[in-house]
Amino acid sequence: MANGFNLLAPVYDLLARLVFGKCIDKSQCHFFGTAVNVKSTLVAGGGTGRFFEEYFRQHPDSQLVFIEKSPTMIAKARSRTTPDMDIFFVEADFTTRHETGSYELVLLPFFLDMFSDESVESIVKSLTQISSPNTLLIVTDFVEQAKGGLKSLLIRCMYLFFRLTCDIEAYRLPKWQEAFARSGWNIKQSATYCKGMIGTYLLARS
Repeated sequence: MANGFNLLAPVYDLLARLVFGKCIDKSQCHFFGTAVNVKSTLVAGGGTGRFFEEYFRQHPDSQLVFIEKSPTMIAKARSRTTPDMDIFFVEADFTTRHETGSYELVLLPFFLDMFSDESVESIVKSLTQISSPNTLLIVTDFVEQAKGGLKSLLIRCMYLFFRLTCDIEAYRLPKWQEAFARSGWNIKQSATYCKGMIGTYLLARS
């Protein structure tokens, strides 16, 4: 997948705010308070790091490992940091990176929607390998809509836009819930934003 997000990074936040208002920010942070005493968190595809302030407000003693393929996105995310934020930035493609260690919390903010079902299956297996039985996982992403409606049309337009500008591999939203279920993950809690267009989900191992 080409690194087209370098081109989009300077206007990414503006576009998100214009289309979805504050829903993107609120949805990503919804379950931050559910995990307690978190010391190690992995973020895959963290974008511009808009959630940093709220995350560290709730988990001030945590270290965040932030894996993002786009160096321009990482530069934007770095600009949001303060000296008291313990963040280790990694410029890498999570789908090809051999991650080691174990994390108490994993964040996937609008990450899985870029990939095909086959790639998501591989991503889920990788995440399972670096998770302990007590690891919590937060997936925030767009929700499949009934065909024929305006919300379904908007999602189709977004895919066309991101395929043209960023060369993502997906044509549609992947069935990530099924992939996690096959690897032993269950959705414990969920919430929706933006009239059901955005969902955030708290997952744990069964």
